[in-house]
Amino acid sequence: MKPIKYTSIKSVLFGLSLVIEERYWNELNVMEWATAALRSMNIIPLLEDKVALIEVCEHKATLPSDLKFLIHAAYYDDTLPQITIDESVASAYPFKAMRLNESPFALSICLSKKITTCTDCTHWFTVSPDMTLTTSAKDGTVLISYKSYPLNEDGSAMIPDDETLKEALLQYVLYKYWMVKYQMKEEGAGERMRFHLSMWDTLSKKAANINRPSVPELDNLMRIWNRITPRQTRYDQMFTTLTNQEDASF
Repeated sequence: MKPIKYTSIKSVLFGLSLVIEERYWNELNVMEWATAALRSMNIIPLLEDKVALIEVCEHKATLPSDLKFLIHAAYYDDTLPQITIDESVASAYPFKAMRLNESPFALSICLSKKITTCTDCTHWFTVSPDMTLTTSAKDGTVLISYKSYPLNEDGSAMIPDDETLKEALLQYVLYKYWMVKYQMKEEGAGERMRFHLSMWDTLSKKAANINRPSVPELDNLMRIWNRITPRQTRYDQMFTTLTNQEDASF
């Protein structure tokens, strides 16, 4: 597979700070919009495995901004006995698995569907599109394991260094910008729709292109599939000895 070059998403968005009016420029909002666009594309680059502790307050917790897929979540339960691994290792913190309360978005980012069927889980959780984790636990600490986008040394998300992809992200950010600026004005509707249509068309094409395997990869996948797929019937063996010279009529 051809190696993918990466660039910082922050550097891609820098040019917008020069053209968007200062009173409307908010770097946190722009980063959030761009990250949401990248997540919606469902591009599968080389993702990293990570764990993180998040604090729950009034049943809510904010997931890491670099999260792409959620693997598991566990709630810290200080009523459980601590586990001693061996004499040289300190006792591990007791965490108890949480059950996923199904929703379309939560199922789209949670890799393991088994966590929806946990029968002895004390607490449940779900995830909303704004990357907020909502749980039955009012307060406490949750340990999550997840797949994240690659990050550079200053913590900025890295994206494939592709001009079409970068253009699509900029179009999405501009679309959100027009929504904020002209939310209550009719004259902004045309600009919002133009950026909206252009953005989704570019995003979908770019995601398909990046995720598409090469011809050698497809050939290899077909060979693997043919080896491991069991035959449903044996009818094909009836024709293994036929040649072009033989009469195959019945």
